Amino acid sequence: MLEKHLLRWRFTFVLLACLGVCAWASAGSTEIPRILVAGDSWPAFMQILRSFDVVLPEYAGLGGFGMRGHRTTEFGVRANEFSSAAWLDVLTEELLDYPTIDIVHLSLGGNDLLGSGWYPGMPPGEIQAFIDNVNADTEAVIDHILAVRPNIRVGLCGYTFVNVELGGATIPEVNAVWSQCEQAKVTLAQSKPRVFFVHNLGLMQYHFGIPEADPPIPPYPEPGHVPLPGGFDQGYLPMPGGDPNYNAPLESLVDDMMHLTMEGYDVLARRCIEEFYQQWLSWPAVLEILRLTKDDKVPEHTFRITFSESVTGVDPSDFAVAAVAKAPVVVAVDGSGAEYTVTVDLDGEPGTAHLEILDDDSIVDADTNPLGGPGAGNGGFDYNGPVAYADPDIASDDFDACLESADRILMCVSWMMPGQSLHPDHCDANGGSISIEPLAIVGNGMLDSCELGLIHACLHDEYLDLSATGGVTHATARDAWANNLAQMESDLGGENGRTTAMLPGADTLLAGFMTLGDPGSTVIPVLLVAGASLLMDLPPGVSVPQPADYVMLGDWFGADGDADGDGYTNREEYDFFMPPGGKDLYVMGALDPAATPEAQCTNSEGGTYDEGDAFCLIVPDSSVDLGGGFQWFKDGEPLSNGGGVYGTQWRELQISRLRPSDIGMYECVYNGDTEIFGPIHLSVEPTPVPAASAAALAALTLATALAAGLALRRRRAVPARH
Repeated sequence: MLEKHLLRWRFTFVLLACLGVCAWASAGSTEIPRILVAGDSWPAFMQILRSFDVVLPEYAGLGGFGMRGHRTTEFGVRANEFSSAAWLDVLTEELLDYPTIDIVHLSLGGNDLLGSGWYPGMPPGEIQAFIDNVNADTEAVIDHILAVRPNIRVGLCGYTFVNVELGGATIPEVNAVWSQCEQAKVTLAQSKPRVFFVHNLGLMQYHFGIPEADPPIPPYPEPGHVPLPGGFDQGYLPMPGGDPNYNAPLESLVDDMMHLTMEGYDVLARRCIEEFYQQWLSWPAVLEILRLTKDDKVPEHTFRITFSESVTGVDPSDFAVAAVAKAPVVVAVDGSGAEYTVTVDLDGEPGTAHLEILDDDSIVDADTNPLGGPGAGNGGFDYNGPVAYADPDIASDDFDACLESADRILMCVSWMMPGQSLHPDHCDANGGSISIEPLAIVGNGMLDSCELGLIHACLHDEYLDLSATGGVTHATARDAWANNLAQMESDLGGENGRTTAMLPGADTLLAGFMTLGDPGSTVIPVLLVAGASLLMDLPPGVSVPQPADYVMLGDWFGADGDADGDGYTNREEYDFFMPPGGKDLYVMGALDPAATPEAQCTNSEGGTYDEGDAFCLIVPDSSVDLGGGFQWFKDGEPLSNGGGVYGTQWRELQISRLRPSDIGMYECVYNGDTEIFGPIHLSVEPTPVPAASAAALAALTLATALAAGLALRRRRAVPARH
């Protein structure tokens, strides 16, 4: 929460662990966002740990629903800060971009209290004024959220007891003011429609016990446990729960102060689900309105409607259509279960249509729960477009997408790393050093995106074979990657383990660093997992990666390796190619032995060469923009690397061994396709036939004739194809 300087040293390791294992987006992610977590560090931790994503499948019918919150949470934020226009705009954007979200899990006020908002002996009038101010800011946030859509409900999530000292106050004094603040939230929630308070004071004591008590108080369900905080159905009594003479047990805190462990946030998530969210999510909801008709020139359009569960009672009266037409109408509704097709007639005119689902409680599920829950209008849906999942689809070897996702997800802790970024355009964490005060990651001077980009390029070019120059091959990279990805998945707890459920794609970045294979790269996964284990209990099955289990290709992919075997290290090629052309030019140069920092060719005029000779052409323009791009052509057709031809996208074209088929006119288009070098003519003299005796020539002629006749007979024996 607020005490950032106290949290920095400890959370640093958690953050670094996340940096290494937070390729957050998963391939084929199917979590549909229903919960937006918002506010301070408590929901921020729940987002980082994916608490709701992990816990929701424990409840029947709730698997496949997920959460978002990386943009709407921030460590240390206060209520008066979060009620600013900038934060409210972000909340609006998230709710509009993800129309399936119908629950906002909000946590505010803790930083206001802990950040010198209260002191021992504060007069009662000042305490009440402080609480009123915090609640006024919280109310402004709630009112803004509720105004976005009528189906949104707010879960105003309370705190548990913490373990902090405030100005020398005793534990009962601190817990008493916590209780006063939380009781005020109850009053606020009860004054608002669609807003409900989740009472948690004493929740951690209930689940973890109070080991420091004398005698120790056991956890639930052992006899003698403390009472559970009162829920909504109990009128929130007792308030508080637990035993206010004690702090939260250290077993529930990751930092021994105020932030919960992974297990603790799971307990909190279950509390919210069982109090309210399970019921809300069990009511039928619309997930998608997707227009199936692609042609705007036809007067009839069809839409696919997808509900969260099987429903009945769907008929034309449940829809409204907007279109540039005289009288657009819904003419048919077909389907059953959770999927329906709606046909719209645009009164005989072509154009586009926008479909809206109305809610008069006539659409119900098998338990007669109405759309959106009881009450007309709270289940309406008007977003036309494909369902937006909580995470984008990312291939298991898409390193840039993993870095981009990690950069977004860790936005809530960006204040801890000023000037640092995980975005692929900026991230250089590999191969360098880490300092704690001030927190800084100093890499090896090469962007991680570029280093990992070599692996990605090799995996996606099945014809890559640079073995002739001592370079890497597609097969070598493919086999190493398959081993390393599988091994990292195992080290992180397995395909269905907590880590992959919490952080899908966690294996990608760490396996990439192991494949890079230089000492600075391979140490990262080891230290990150080991560092995380010092702070928290790792999920079951997670173990520290052992380099001996991995195939490390440092000779080719390391900073001082040579991927293409041209005699220049990857670092030397990076320093040469990155400034003028960025990542694309670097990867091309590092995987093309003809593209080197120094010119290897002086020929710019073509000529006549013997068959079998090596040949090269260079664009002689001394002012050429090396980053502007190059493309060589032969007889008007673009050339690509392979078969002894290299440098087809560099200023130097190399052909290792000429053949008669190489005869032709060569051109190079460069400088952003604005300049043309050539055409240059290449002529190849065939290798002379050695002298032979007349008998040998006669034998060769006879053998050729016999072979031709046999081939002709074979061709004639093949039936004609019809």
